[in-house]
Amino acid sequence: MNTVIAPSGEAEADAAQRGTTTISDRAVERIATRVLTEVEHIGGTAGRILGITAPGEHADHSARVTAKVSGHSVATLDVRLSVVYPQSVARTTEDARACLVRRVADLTGLTVARVDITVTALRVPDSPTRRVL
Repeated sequence: MNTVIAPSGEAEADAAQRGTTTISDRAVERIATRVLTEVEHIGGTAGRILGITAPGEHADHSARVTAKVSGHSVATLDVRLSVVYPQSVARTTEDARACLVRRVADLTGLTVARVDITVTALRVPDSPTRRVL
Protein backbone atom coordinates (compact mmCIF):
# COMPACT_ATOMS: atom_id res chain seq x y z
CA MET A 1 0.00 0.00 0.00
CA ASN A 2 1.43 3.36 -1.05
CA THR A 3 0.62 6.60 0.74
CA VAL A 4 1.06 9.89 -1.05
CA ILE A 5 1.39 13.05 1.01
CA ALA A 6 0.65 16.26 -0.85
CA PRO A 7 2.72 19.33 -0.01
CA SER A 8 0.74 21.86 2.05
CA GLY A 9 0.65 24.35 -0.84
CA GLU A 10 -1.22 21.85 -3.05
CA ALA A 11 -3.77 21.09 -0.31
CA GLU A 12 -4.50 24.79 0.14
CA ALA A 13 -4.90 25.25 -3.60
CA ASP A 14 -7.37 22.36 -3.77
CA ALA A 15 -9.43 23.89 -0.95
CA ALA A 16 -9.53 27.25 -2.73
CA GLN A 17 -10.76 25.60 -5.94
CA ARG A 18 -13.63 23.84 -4.19
CA GLY A 19 -15.28 27.13 -3.19
CA THR A 20 -17.19 28.08 -0.06
CA THR A 21 -20.35 26.95 1.63
CA THR A 22 -22.81 29.65 2.62
CA ILE A 23 -25.50 28.94 5.22
CA SER A 24 -28.53 31.22 5.12
CA ASP A 25 -30.08 32.92 8.14
CA ARG A 26 -33.28 30.90 7.59
CA ALA A 27 -31.38 27.59 7.66
CA VAL A 28 -29.72 28.51 10.96
CA GLU A 29 -33.13 29.55 12.37
CA ARG A 30 -34.65 26.20 11.49
CA ILE A 31 -31.69 24.27 12.92
CA ALA A 32 -31.75 26.30 16.16
CA THR A 33 -35.53 25.84 16.52
CA ARG A 34 -35.07 22.09 16.18
CA VAL A 35 -32.16 22.09 18.67
CA LEU A 36 -34.42 23.73 21.27
CA THR A 37 -36.65 20.65 21.24
CA GLU A 38 -33.74 18.82 22.91
CA VAL A 39 -33.89 21.13 25.95
CA GLU A 40 -36.21 20.19 28.80
CA HIS A 41 -38.70 22.56 30.42
CA ILE A 42 -39.13 25.01 27.56
CA GLY A 43 -42.02 25.57 25.23
CA GLY A 44 -43.28 27.79 22.47
CA THR A 45 -43.82 31.49 22.53
CA ALA A 46 -46.93 32.87 24.10
CA GLY A 47 -49.22 34.84 21.85
CA ARG A 48 -49.75 38.49 22.71
CA ILE A 49 -52.56 40.92 22.13
CA LEU A 50 -51.70 44.57 22.80
CA GLY A 51 -48.69 43.44 24.84
CA ILE A 52 -50.72 41.14 27.09
CA THR A 53 -50.12 37.39 27.05
CA ALA A 54 -53.04 35.70 25.34
CA PRO A 55 -54.51 32.64 27.07
CA GLY A 56 -54.47 29.21 25.50
CA GLU A 57 -50.86 28.70 24.52
CA HIS A 58 -50.61 25.48 22.58
CA ALA A 59 -47.88 22.99 23.52
CA ASP A 60 -47.26 22.15 19.86
CA HIS A 61 -45.99 25.66 19.11
CA SER A 62 -42.24 25.84 19.12
CA ALA A 63 -39.88 28.52 20.29
CA ARG A 64 -39.14 31.27 17.79
CA VAL A 65 -35.60 31.91 16.66
CA THR A 66 -34.24 34.75 14.54
CA ALA A 67 -30.69 34.27 13.28
CA LYS A 68 -28.17 36.59 11.67
CA VAL A 69 -25.10 35.12 9.99
CA SER A 70 -22.20 37.58 9.70
CA GLY A 71 -19.50 36.83 7.21
CA HIS A 72 -19.12 33.11 6.69
CA SER A 73 -18.50 31.93 10.22
CA VAL A 74 -20.36 33.85 12.96
CA ALA A 75 -24.02 33.67 13.93
CA THR A 76 -26.12 35.52 16.49
CA LEU A 77 -29.46 34.17 17.70
CA ASP A 78 -32.53 35.89 19.16
CA VAL A 79 -34.81 33.35 20.87
CA ARG A 80 -38.36 33.71 22.22
CA LEU A 81 -39.67 30.86 24.36
CA SER A 82 -41.68 29.95 27.44
CA VAL A 83 -40.49 28.13 30.57
CA VAL A 84 -42.43 25.43 32.40
CA TYR A 85 -43.45 26.60 35.87
CA PRO A 86 -41.96 26.14 38.56
CA GLN A 87 -38.58 25.53 36.88
CA SER A 88 -35.79 28.06 37.39
CA VAL A 89 -35.90 30.56 34.54
CA ALA A 90 -32.19 31.33 34.87
CA ARG A 91 -31.12 27.67 34.84
CA THR A 92 -33.48 26.74 32.00
CA THR A 93 -32.36 29.61 29.78
CA GLU A 94 -28.68 28.87 30.49
CA ASP A 95 -29.28 25.23 29.50
CA ALA A 96 -30.96 26.41 26.29
CA ARG A 97 -28.14 28.86 25.54
CA ALA A 98 -25.41 26.24 26.09
CA CYS A 99 -27.24 23.69 23.96
CA LEU A 100 -27.74 26.21 21.13
CA VAL A 101 -24.09 27.30 21.12
CA ARG A 102 -22.80 23.72 21.08
CA ARG A 103 -25.28 22.06 18.70
CA VAL A 104 -25.55 24.87 16.13
CA ALA A 105 -21.75 24.97 15.96
CA ASP A 106 -21.62 21.17 15.53
CA LEU A 107 -24.31 21.08 12.85
CA THR A 108 -23.33 24.15 10.82
CA GLY A 109 -19.67 24.85 11.54
CA LEU A 110 -20.61 28.41 12.55
CA THR A 111 -19.45 30.07 15.75
CA VAL A 112 -22.43 31.28 17.77
CA ALA A 113 -21.25 34.59 19.18
CA ARG A 114 -24.38 35.63 21.04
CA VAL A 115 -27.72 34.12 22.09
CA ASP A 116 -30.36 36.56 23.37
CA ILE A 117 -33.28 34.81 25.06
CA THR A 118 -36.63 36.42 25.85
CA VAL A 119 -38.97 34.43 28.10
CA THR A 120 -42.48 35.31 26.95
CA ALA A 121 -44.40 33.31 29.56
CA LEU A 122 -44.33 30.77 32.33
CA ARG A 123 -46.55 27.85 31.42
CA VAL A 124 -48.07 25.07 33.43
CA PRO A 125 -46.63 21.61 32.86
CA ASP A 126 -48.54 19.27 30.59
CA SER A 127 -50.92 17.43 32.86
CA PRO A 128 -53.79 15.02 32.42
CA THR A 129 -57.18 16.58 31.87
CA ARG A 130 -59.19 17.45 34.95
CA ARG A 131 -62.33 15.54 35.84
CA VAL A 132 -65.51 17.21 36.85
CA LEU A 133 -67.23 15.43 39.72
